[in-house]
Amino acid sequence: MNGEWIWLNGQNEEDSYGEFKAVFPYREGRTELKVSADSEYAVFVNGEFVYAGQYADFPWYKIHDTIDLTPYLKAGENECVFWVWYCGDRNFCHYINRPALRFEILCGGETLVQSDEETLARPLSCFDSGLKKLITQQIGYSFRMNFVRGSASYFKAERVGDMPEQTFERPIALLSWGEPIKAKKVSENVYDLGAETVGLPYVIFKGESDEILTVSFGEWLKEDGGVPRRIGARDFSFELVGDGERRTAFNPLRKIGCRYFETEGSAKVEEIGLIPLFYPFQEKAVEIDDPLRKKIYEISVRTLKLNAFEHYYDCPWREQAFYALDSRQQMRYGYRAFENNEYQYAALKLMSEDWNAEGQVSIVVPTSDRLVIPSFTLFYLVAMEEYASETGDIRLLREYFGKMTGIAETFISNRKEGLVSNFKGADFWNFYEWNDGLDQVTAEHDSALNFTFLLALKSLIRVCGMLGENMEAERYIGIAEEIGTEINRRYFDGEAGLYRMTEEDPRYFELLNAYALLTGVADGEKRARICEKLVSGELIQCTLSMLPFKYDALLAEDTEKYRDYVLSDIDKNYAHMLKSGATSFWETLKGAADFGGAGSLCHGWAAAPIAYYHQLGVVKSKR
Repeated sequence: MNGEWIWLNGQNEEDSYGEFKAVFPYREGRTELKVSADSEYAVFVNGEFVYAGQYADFPWYKIHDTIDLTPYLKAGENECVFWVWYCGDRNFCHYINRPALRFEILCGGETLVQSDEETLARPLSCFDSGLKKLITQQIGYSFRMNFVRGSASYFKAERVGDMPEQTFERPIALLSWGEPIKAKKVSENVYDLGAETVGLPYVIFKGESDEILTVSFGEWLKEDGGVPRRIGARDFSFELVGDGERRTAFNPLRKIGCRYFETEGSAKVEEIGLIPLFYPFQEKAVEIDDPLRKKIYEISVRTLKLNAFEHYYDCPWREQAFYALDSRQQMRYGYRAFENNEYQYAALKLMSEDWNAEGQVSIVVPTSDRLVIPSFTLFYLVAMEEYASETGDIRLLREYFGKMTGIAETFISNRKEGLVSNFKGADFWNFYEWNDGLDQVTAEHDSALNFTFLLALKSLIRVCGMLGENMEAERYIGIAEEIGTEINRRYFDGEAGLYRMTEEDPRYFELLNAYALLTGVADGEKRARICEKLVSGELIQCTLSMLPFKYDALLAEDTEKYRDYVLSDIDKNYAHMLKSGATSFWETLKGAADFGGAGSLCHGWAAAPIAYYHQLGVVKSKR
């Protein structure tokens, strides 16, 4: 892509907005825009909104989009305007770089106009720059649209240095847009979209000059019928400043996930809603006879779609973050639900380009935050192998084999007394799942990390086989056997027939004992005893995110014996959510009440029924 990286003269503060304009002639023929920005862009042609949404990337892996402008053009002079929002904060959705825009408009291979120091620029007057109003630490900043301030005069843009010369074509399709969904008014100031939705917010309103209208958004309603705006330090709201005129406030630079809105202020609200966004997945045609399971499958697919945009989201309301564990689960379910394996490829490519956390994978991708969940790093290795096994495509394995083995060496080099030790320091969160005892581990060693490492080694050994790296495979097999022996020595309780988390912790978790089966550490008669305990209800149960490991362990041991148990357990859990009015499936079975009222009601990892309905014959493929 040609064009220079440009920005506003000397205005580099975080949470700032710029507007850029290019004028160009058009006669006929397909005309394309190539564009890239930091952090988010929206493009308008001749006053009509065209597209918004920068692909998540890194400075060393910078992505540009190619957009067909032809339907928006007219013979003669045309005007292309860009809105750009520079986030600049250390959230879980962006890697901090410089504020910048780069574009080129081409027709028949000829450049009509491109970004340079002649491009017209000015602050984007309808947004308050430098507001720095957090929604959550993960999502980053909210916004205030201000209709009082008049537009500034254009000036010439400034060239931005230290930006990448090379950009890469977006590896997945552009997002699609639906018709605006108008929220239904359900009380004086509360509006209902009818279902969990993700998209771009708009409000048609009239407020007096300088009057602020605050709009809260959420997934559920409090007992008093209002939207829970403030939950701890989080503030789920944005603001609009009136000027006495009827205005349409539309923000194409900030995606919002919610079901409900609540307005605060005396401004008259005529209409409020979202323009829904979605990735153009091609669903596999299926038939399901059982009405309950048909509904569960449909909502599971919907949940996946509500958590897949420029990359996977864990939840669209609270975080919009791309985690290795969450996305591994989403990828797995997506192989069964959709034809679009390019989405998994692109996600793993982006995760593979994360060099922010030395020897591991950052807590989310992309981010400038240094935090790491070591167990999640290991699921990156699992996801890479599963992609190759599912598709037969080993390009990522070849390209990033060094990264994968480097991660393995990080854990191997952290072995003490035969086991991988927990990583220490402020940059490490030793988390496994949302159970007391597994959510924040401080012990020197624990079985969970070592079991997870063995799962990753099993995947890496298979990768070595695909690539013909036989010596590496033999070495990893030897290390896995040593760790398995030590786990049995330290953590297996012969009297109970179960595995513990640490030598001091007397509790027994379903997750750890499922891992013992899946890794092969448990052998012989131990396996049948563990399966009996897994279905007994006596162990500390897996939360919704990790139930697939329990199901996989049981089904791998005896599919015929445990098929009905797995399906009835899914029926029970997901019927509970449906009876509670779910239009997407939840982060945990506690729903919104979990995490101090911040539990997500739309979480990608909750789409597990898709996998098991296919595996166990509930789903019939249509022909």
